Amino acid sequence: MPDTRHDPRAERSRAQLTDALRVLLRDRDPREISVSALCTEAGVSRPTFYQHFGDLDEVAVAGIEDRFRRIRAELPDCDGPEGSYRLLLAWLEELDAERATWQRTIGSGTAFSASRDAVESWLATQLARRVPGASAPVVRYAAAGFLGAVRAWLLQEDGPERPSAAELAESLVAVSARVLGGRS
Repeated sequence: MPDTRHDPRAERSRAQLTDALRVLLRDRDPREISVSALCTEAGVSRPTFYQHFGDLDEVAVAGIEDRFRRIRAELPDCDGPEGSYRLLLAWLEELDAERATWQRTIGSGTAFSASRDAVESWLATQLARRVPGASAPVVRYAAAGFLGAVRAWLLQEDGPERPSAAELAESLVAVSARVLGGRS
């Protein structure tokens, strides 16, 4: 598949498809979404879909990657300890604001395994930047645990026991510091 991400028409089609998937995921289980339904929602043809993506999971991953880039771009100076925390908090707040969509994307039993992998990889990259001396297996372990905690939080019922995004961020930073050898 040719790399068409810098062609404005291709970028527009990719954005239409990722946005349409996010809209559909607000109300539907991922297993109920077909390529045809996505194309109809996006206003593009099936051949256009297959010019850009091999399957729905690739659309979900592209949407997640675009959202990560947007969150990072909206936060100035994310490289220091305070910046990393702000990035984490912004991500958790976005998850909470679109909870149903994210539950269907990275929650348990979802059809989008590559989406979970993409989120875990992004978390591993953030942790590795934060703790450059940590070994790759430790970083992957921490990222997987981090994602597990976030997924559990997404699935948790509303109520006084459910922490806010800020409370979860504080907890995750503390646990990550312990897992990564006291170097958060």
